[in-house]
Amino acid sequence: MKKHIGIIGGGAAGMMAAVTAARKGTKVTILERNDRIGKKILQTGNGKCNLGNRNLTVECYHGGDAAWIKQALERFGTEDTVCFFQKIGLLIKEKNGYLYPVSEQAASVLDVLRYELQTLGVEIIYGCKVQKVERTLSGKLVVNDGDREWQFDAVILTCGGKVFVLTAECVFCVTDVKQMSSAENCS
Repeated sequence: MKKHIGIIGGGAAGMMAAVTAARKGTKVTILERNDRIGKKILQTGNGKCNLGNRNLTVECYHGGDAAWIKQALERFGTEDTVCFFQKIGLLIKEKNGYLYPVSEQAASVLDVLRYELQTLGVEIIYGCKVQKVERTLSGKLVVNDGDREWQFDAVILTCGGKVFVLTAECVFCVTDVKQMSSAENCS
Protein backbone atom coordinates (compact mmCIF):
# COMPACT_ATOMS: atom_id res chain seq x y z
CA MET A 1 0.00 0.00 0.00
CA LYS A 2 1.28 3.47 -0.93
CA LYS A 3 2.41 5.76 1.86
CA HIS A 4 0.45 9.00 2.10
CA ILE A 5 2.34 12.18 2.94
CA GLY A 6 0.65 15.42 3.91
CA ILE A 7 2.47 18.65 3.21
CA ILE A 8 1.38 21.68 5.18
CA GLY A 9 2.08 24.72 3.03
CA GLY A 10 1.96 25.14 -0.73
CA GLY A 11 4.84 27.53 -1.23
CA ALA A 12 8.05 26.75 -3.12
CA ALA A 13 9.35 24.34 -0.45
CA GLY A 14 6.00 22.55 -0.21
CA MET A 15 5.70 22.14 -3.95
CA MET A 16 9.29 20.90 -4.27
CA ALA A 17 8.74 18.42 -1.42
CA ALA A 18 5.52 17.23 -3.06
CA VAL A 19 7.20 16.69 -6.43
CA THR A 20 10.09 14.82 -4.81
CA ALA A 21 7.81 12.54 -2.76
CA ALA A 22 5.38 11.89 -5.62
CA ARG A 23 8.26 10.91 -7.93
CA LYS A 24 9.11 8.19 -5.40
CA GLY A 25 5.61 6.74 -5.75
CA THR A 26 4.14 8.29 -2.62
CA LYS A 27 0.57 9.60 -2.51
CA VAL A 28 0.84 13.33 -1.67
CA THR A 29 -1.65 15.90 -0.44
CA ILE A 30 -0.77 19.58 -0.02
CA LEU A 31 -2.81 21.49 2.56
CA GLU A 32 -2.67 25.17 1.56
CA ARG A 33 -4.06 28.06 3.57
CA ASN A 34 -4.56 30.40 0.60
CA ASP A 35 -6.83 30.11 -2.44
CA ARG A 36 -3.86 29.12 -4.64
CA ILE A 37 -0.39 27.69 -4.20
CA GLY A 38 2.89 29.49 -4.78
CA LYS A 39 1.62 33.04 -4.33
CA LYS A 40 4.90 34.33 -2.88
CA ILE A 41 6.96 32.90 -5.74
CA LEU A 42 5.52 35.61 -7.97
CA GLN A 43 7.10 38.26 -5.71
CA THR A 44 10.60 36.80 -5.46
CA GLY A 45 13.61 38.33 -7.15
CA ASN A 46 11.65 41.45 -8.03
CA GLY A 47 9.27 39.32 -10.09
CA LYS A 48 12.15 37.47 -11.79
CA CYS A 49 12.39 34.65 -9.18
CA ASN A 50 15.99 34.28 -8.10
CA LEU A 51 16.35 30.48 -7.87
CA GLY A 52 19.75 30.42 -6.26
CA ASN A 53 23.29 31.60 -6.09
CA ARG A 54 26.41 29.94 -7.51
CA ASN A 55 28.47 31.25 -4.60
CA LEU A 56 26.19 29.92 -1.87
CA THR A 57 28.05 29.20 1.39
CA VAL A 58 27.26 28.98 5.10
CA GLU A 59 28.62 32.50 5.45
CA CYS A 60 25.71 33.80 3.34
CA TYR A 61 23.36 33.01 6.26
CA HIS A 62 23.11 35.00 9.47
CA GLY A 63 21.79 33.61 12.73
CA GLY A 64 20.65 30.11 13.42
CA ASP A 65 22.78 26.99 13.62
CA ALA A 66 25.68 27.16 11.15
CA ALA A 67 26.23 23.39 11.37
CA TRP A 68 22.61 22.75 10.39
CA ILE A 69 22.87 25.19 7.47
CA LYS A 70 26.10 23.51 6.30
CA GLN A 71 24.44 20.08 6.43
CA ALA A 72 21.37 21.36 4.55
CA LEU A 73 23.52 22.88 1.79
CA GLU A 74 25.50 19.64 1.49
CA ARG A 75 22.29 17.61 1.14
CA PHE A 76 20.65 19.95 -1.38
CA GLY A 77 22.89 22.59 -2.88
CA THR A 78 22.83 24.89 -5.87
CA GLU A 79 23.44 22.13 -8.42
CA ASP A 80 20.59 20.08 -6.92
CA THR A 81 18.30 23.09 -7.32
CA VAL A 82 19.35 23.58 -10.95
CA CYS A 83 18.85 19.86 -11.67
CA PHE A 84 15.42 19.84 -9.99
CA PHE A 85 14.12 22.73 -12.08
CA GLN A 86 15.67 21.49 -15.31
CA LYS A 87 13.96 18.11 -14.79
CA ILE A 88 10.56 19.80 -14.67
CA GLY A 89 11.29 21.78 -17.83
CA LEU A 90 12.53 25.15 -16.59
CA LEU A 91 15.34 26.74 -18.58
CA ILE A 92 17.78 28.55 -16.30
CA LYS A 93 20.26 31.34 -16.91
CA GLU A 94 22.99 32.79 -14.74
CA LYS A 95 23.50 36.50 -14.20
CA ASN A 96 26.34 37.69 -11.92
CA GLY A 97 26.29 34.35 -10.08
CA TYR A 98 22.52 34.42 -9.52
CA LEU A 99 20.19 31.91 -11.16
CA TYR A 100 16.95 32.94 -12.87
CA PRO A 101 14.46 31.39 -15.27
CA VAL A 102 15.46 32.30 -18.85
CA SER A 103 12.15 34.17 -19.16
CA GLU A 104 13.05 36.30 -16.10
CA GLN A 105 9.44 35.78 -15.04
CA ALA A 106 8.57 34.23 -11.67
CA ALA A 107 5.34 32.99 -13.26
CA SER A 108 7.43 30.55 -15.33
CA VAL A 109 8.68 28.90 -12.15
CA LEU A 110 5.20 28.66 -10.70
CA ASP A 111 3.80 27.29 -13.97
CA VAL A 112 6.32 24.42 -14.23
CA LEU A 113 5.84 23.52 -10.56
CA ARG A 114 2.05 23.46 -10.86
CA TYR A 115 2.20 21.47 -14.09
CA GLU A 116 4.51 18.88 -12.47
CA LEU A 117 2.21 18.58 -9.44
CA GLN A 118 -0.74 17.99 -11.74
CA THR A 119 1.18 15.47 -13.86
CA LEU A 120 2.18 13.53 -10.73
CA GLY A 121 -1.39 13.53 -9.37
CA VAL A 122 -0.66 15.55 -6.24
CA GLU A 123 -3.88 16.52 -4.45
CA ILE A 124 -4.12 20.15 -3.32
CA ILE A 125 -6.64 21.28 -0.72
CA TYR A 126 -7.13 25.05 -0.49
CA GLY A 127 -8.43 27.18 2.37
CA CYS A 128 -6.93 24.83 4.93
CA LYS A 129 -5.86 26.55 8.16
CA VAL A 130 -4.22 23.71 10.07
CA GLN A 131 -4.87 23.94 13.79
CA LYS A 132 -3.59 20.64 15.08
CA VAL A 133 -1.38 17.68 14.22
CA GLU A 134 -1.63 14.63 16.46
CA ARG A 135 -0.13 11.16 16.34
CA THR A 136 -2.55 8.25 16.73
CA LEU A 137 -1.76 5.08 18.65
CA SER A 138 -1.18 3.33 15.32
CA GLY A 139 1.50 5.90 14.43
CA LYS A 140 -0.51 7.81 11.82
CA LEU A 141 -0.61 11.59 11.90
CA VAL A 142 -4.00 13.29 11.99
CA VAL A 143 -4.11 16.86 10.69
CA ASN A 144 -7.11 18.99 11.61
CA ASP A 145 -8.17 22.45 10.39
CA GLY A 146 -11.15 22.82 12.72
CA ASP A 147 -13.69 21.58 10.16
CA ARG A 148 -11.90 18.77 8.33
CA GLU A 149 -9.45 16.04 9.21
CA TRP A 150 -6.87 14.08 7.22
CA GLN A 151 -4.76 11.08 8.14
CA PHE A 152 -1.19 10.66 6.87
CA ASP A 153 1.77 8.33 7.30
CA ALA A 154 4.07 11.37 7.48
CA VAL A 155 3.71 15.16 7.49
CA ILE A 156 6.15 17.69 6.10
CA LEU A 157 5.83 21.23 7.47
CA THR A 158 6.72 23.86 4.87
CA CYS A 159 4.54 26.70 6.05
CA GLY A 160 6.29 30.02 6.44
CA GLY A 161 5.69 33.36 8.03
CA LYS A 162 3.67 32.97 11.21
CA VAL A 163 4.65 29.34 11.74
CA PHE A 164 6.78 30.46 14.68
CA VAL A 165 3.72 31.66 16.60
CA LEU A 166 2.69 28.17 17.63
CA THR A 167 1.10 26.70 20.72
CA ALA A 168 3.10 24.36 22.92
CA GLU A 169 1.12 21.44 21.44
CA CYS A 170 2.14 22.37 17.88
CA VAL A 171 5.78 22.91 18.85
CA PHE A 172 5.71 19.30 20.07
CA CYS A 173 4.27 18.23 16.73
CA VAL A 174 7.00 20.06 14.81
CA THR A 175 9.68 18.27 16.82
CA ASP A 176 7.86 14.96 16.42
CA VAL A 177 7.52 15.32 12.65
CA LYS A 178 11.14 16.44 12.28
CA GLN A 179 12.33 13.29 14.08
CA MET A 180 10.10 11.06 11.99
CA SER A 181 11.09 12.59 8.66
CA SER A 182 14.80 12.26 9.36
CA ALA A 183 14.32 8.70 10.60
CA GLU A 184 12.34 7.74 7.50
CA ASN A 185 14.25 10.02 5.11
CA CYS A 186 11.00 11.43 3.68
CA SER A 187 12.65 14.18 1.65
